[in-house]
Amino acid sequence: MRIGILGSGLIGGKLGTVLARAGHKVVFSYSRDPAKLERLARTAGKNARAGTPAEAVRGARVVVFAVH
Repeated sequence: MRIGILGSGLIGGKLGTVLARAGHKVVFSYSRDPAKLERLARTAGKNARAGTPAEAVRGARVVVFAVH
């Protein structure tokens, strides 16, 4: 399943990592620091990537809104 994560903090980062390692395609987005998104995607594994909020929601079956 394709999942978009809007928010790269503790909740968004951890949830996205768990979901990617479980085999779902995850797109991390929405951070003030684009390098943080890239690190999250690398840590989460081959099923994860960084992108813009528009890329995260495009084609996603589930969108997680994990921001303040």
